[in-house]
Amino acid sequence: MQVDSAVGTGELYPDVISDVTAFVGDGLVPSKVDLHLSGGRIAAISPPVARSGSAPPPERVLEGSGLLAIPGMVDCHDHFRNLTPGLSLSEGVKLDDFLRVLWETQAHMGPTEYRLGALLGSLQRLKTGMTTVTDHCYSYHCEGLDEASIAGYEASGARWVYARGIMTRPYEPVCETWETAEERIRGLVATGLVAPEHLFIAPVSIRQVTVEEFARARRLADDLGCGLYTHVAETAAELDVWKNEGGDLPIKVLDRMGFLTPVTVLVHGVVLDDEEIALLAERGTSLIHCPTNHMKLAKGFTRVPDLLAAGVNVALGIDMMADMFTEMRTELGMHAAYRLDPNAVSKSEAMSMATLRGARALRLGATTGQLTEGFAADIVLVEGRNLLQAPMVDPVFSLLYATHAGMVRHVLVDGRIVVWDGRSTVVDEESLLDEVESVVASYMKRIGVSQSLWYRPE
Repeated sequence: MQVDSAVGTGELYPDVISDVTAFVGDGLVPSKVDLHLSGGRIAAISPPVARSGSAPPPERVLEGSGLLAIPGMVDCHDHFRNLTPGLSLSEGVKLDDFLRVLWETQAHMGPTEYRLGALLGSLQRLKTGMTTVTDHCYSYHCEGLDEASIAGYEASGARWVYARGIMTRPYEPVCETWETAEERIRGLVATGLVAPEHLFIAPVSIRQVTVEEFARARRLADDLGCGLYTHVAETAAELDVWKNEGGDLPIKVLDRMGFLTPVTVLVHGVVLDDEEIALLAERGTSLIHCPTNHMKLAKGFTRVPDLLAAGVNVALGIDMMADMFTEMRTELGMHAAYRLDPNAVSKSEAMSMATLRGARALRLGATTGQLTEGFAADIVLVEGRNLLQAPMVDPVFSLLYATHAGMVRHVLVDGRIVVWDGRSTVVDEESLLDEVESVVASYMKRIGVSQSLWYRPE
């Protein structure tokens, strides 16, 4: 299929992706197929049909030979306001000190930085094969930050979910009262800015809200028809807060507050006991693992194999790291090394955590996350015949161990080509890069940091 002017406007919708090696169905089984698309959906999946090159085909065909088609991957946990990755102030420290730096610097951000962070983060994930992004967004220390963030997601072309954070303590410049947070959240739904099905009420963690506010979050979510979302059991120090203020382990306290439901998403879960894992399975609550982030901040090992064995829906989040290919590979290697068992997490489990399990966690399990007839045409086309992957004996092994994010060629969301040959069809990438570098350089001066951007003249 030729890249014509229609692709430049982001409005090209192919009818068929032909002769492609696709990971089909909820089993993600590699199959040579034609993917037929209509109305933003996968209309049919059929054996490949030979097409004559002597006459133009009656439909718009995207040639898939030599490509792998995978379901659009799902980033279930991220924070897009990290516009200074590698800032020396926050490098080489553990979680609490890392967060303190983020809060102190974030207090100097405004709507411009929030919009750019949302747009840049969404686009970066989209270009590396994540068609659905989740931003656990906070703090809200000035007006217009909700609106700016949402404008950024919308401009990227990605499917997005808004985990609207609530932080009522302890760092005063970036806190808001519960009453203010609730009023703003209700306004988002009442004005139609965020549909309830795209919204999670997301108290940041026990260190940023009180125990009672988790119960208030449940009542607000029930009233609006939203999901629930929070960080939990991230460190041993956090458990001390739960015990001191809630009188028990975190999962048990959250259950007592009514916070554990089938539409609740918990992030990290590094320190869990057997009873807590069983309770998560009983309540149908999803847990998001962020393996690279856990290693970078020395958090420890989430019991993912035990969670999966218990029937908990476990999915993956990027959490300010790089890409989902890295996360899947890290998921496999982390538990194999820690458990001394190469099968602690299977290849199919890692792939499902990056796709259909993530969609289920975000209440999108009937919409996206798999290449199945009737599902949204959220499709990632990746190089499949490359010397770095050769010889391809097992497409699953090649995808997980020999494929990297730079091999993503084309990305479709709802059947629309939003990335073509590695470039956005929706955003002017050079203009965005110039704007980001300019805004971040100004921001770093405001926060009094002397580090400079390497490829931007002072």
